[in-house]
Amino acid sequence: MKNMGKAFVGSCIAGSILLSGCSGGLPAAENAKNNPAAISTDPVTITMSMDTNIDEDLITHIQEQVKKKHPNITLELIKPGKGTSLAELITAGQTPDLVLTYNGKLASYQDMELLYDMTPLVKQHNVDLSRFEPYILEDSKIASTKDELYGLPISLNYHALYYNKDIFDKFGVPYPTDGMTWDQVFQLSKKVTGMDNGTQIRGFDPGNSVIWVSQPLGIAAVDPKTDKATINNDQWKQVFEMVKAFYSIPGNEPKGSGKDAFLKEKTVAMYTDLSIINDLELASKNALNWDMVQYPSYPEKPNVYGNASVNMLMITQTSRHKDQALQVINVAISDEVQLESARKGRVTPLKDPKFKSEFGAAREVLNGKNVQGIFKSKPVKYPIASKFRGKAENMVRNKFTEYLSGKIDVNTALFQLEEEINKMVQTESVK
Repeated sequence: MKNMGKAFVGSCIAGSILLSGCSGGLPAAENAKNNPAAISTDPVTITMSMDTNIDEDLITHIQEQVKKKHPNITLELIKPGKGTSLAELITAGQTPDLVLTYNGKLASYQDMELLYDMTPLVKQHNVDLSRFEPYILEDSKIASTKDELYGLPISLNYHALYYNKDIFDKFGVPYPTDGMTWDQVFQLSKKVTGMDNGTQIRGFDPGNSVIWVSQPLGIAAVDPKTDKATINNDQWKQVFEMVKAFYSIPGNEPKGSGKDAFLKEKTVAMYTDLSIINDLELASKNALNWDMVQYPSYPEKPNVYGNASVNMLMITQTSRHKDQALQVINVAISDEVQLESARKGRVTPLKDPKFKSEFGAAREVLNGKNVQGIFKSKPVKYPIASKFRGKAENMVRNKFTEYLSGKIDVNTALFQLEEEINKMVQTESVK
C-alpha cells in the first residue's frame, strides 16, 4: 500500500505539470511558482515581429508545429509594414514577445531596451546548446559583452559559386570544381568570356562586388572599437586590384545587374551570391541549366567564405510570456522543424550530420546539384561592426567604381577613401 501511495503521488505531480493537477491539485499558476520548470498551459498569444527577410514557409511550418505541440499557444506573426515596423510597435507600446532578426542587427537593439539575456531561462528549461554548431552559436553572441545569449539561431545564409553549364559546354571548357581559389576562378573566367552568335558572354560576375570579396579576409572599412577608417592597407588593395582584374578581362566589363545577367539573360558563366534557391527555381523554369560549387577561397584563408547572417529568434525584455516564448523557440530549433527546413534548402545551425546530408532533398530544383559543396567552407567569424559600417561600405563601392573607370589609381583610391570615411564618421557623430 505504501508503494502504491508513492506511485499515485508521483503520477499526480507529473500530471500536474501538464494538466494543472490531479484531483485536488494546485492551480497552474501556483504550481508554476512552486516548480520553476513548469509552464502554464493557459491560452496565450505570443506575438512575433519580423525584422529580417526570411522564407515565410519556415514561419508557417513553425506556427503549425507550435499549435500541434502547444495547443494553448497562438503564434501571431507581425509582418513589417506601415505602422507595424519593430520601431513603430515599440513606440506604440506593443513590443512583441519575440523578434525574428539576424545577428548583425542585435547591437542596434541596445538603445531600444529589447535585449534580454536568455541564459537563465535556457538553463532553467534545460535547452541543449550542445546541439548547435559552436561557431554559429558564437556568431549569435556578437553583440554580447558578457557572453549574454540574446537569441537562438534557426537558420543561416551561405555563399556559393553558381555556374551556367550550357555556356561551359558551348566553349568546351570543364566545369568549375569545389576548392578553387580566386586566381583559379580568374583563369577559368578568361576561357568562358567571348561572343556566342553575336551575344557577349561574360565569364564571371562577383555579385556584391568588392564587399563580398573582401569578407573572407575578415577586413572591415571601419574599426568597430575606434570608428576610424581601416581601408588604406594591403588587404583592401588586394581586393580592389583582384576585382578590377576580373572586370578588365576583355568582354567581361560590368553591365547592369550581374544577378539578372546570370539568372534571366543567361549571359554570365559564373556568379557568386548567397542563398538564392528561390531565384534559381524561377530561372530553372526559364531553362537555366545551372549547378553550384564551393565559394572561392584565398590561399591564406582556405575554405572560408564571407559573412553568414544568422537568422535568430530572440525574446524581448518586456515580454510577459517568456516561458511560452521559449517554448516557441524550442519548436523552431527542434530536430523535426530543422530537418524539414534543411530538406527545403535552408542551412541549419544544428551540427548533426543528418541535416547536411538531407539538405535540399525536398526541393526539386536542387535534385542532382552539387549542394554538398557549400558545406566544404565555413563562414568567416561574423564581425563586430561599427554603426557606420553600412555608409562606409557604400562609399567603398562608389570609390571602387571610380577606380575601375580609370579616373584614379588604387593607392589614390584607398587614400581618398580613408579620409572620406573618417570625415563621414566625424560628421555623423555630432548629429
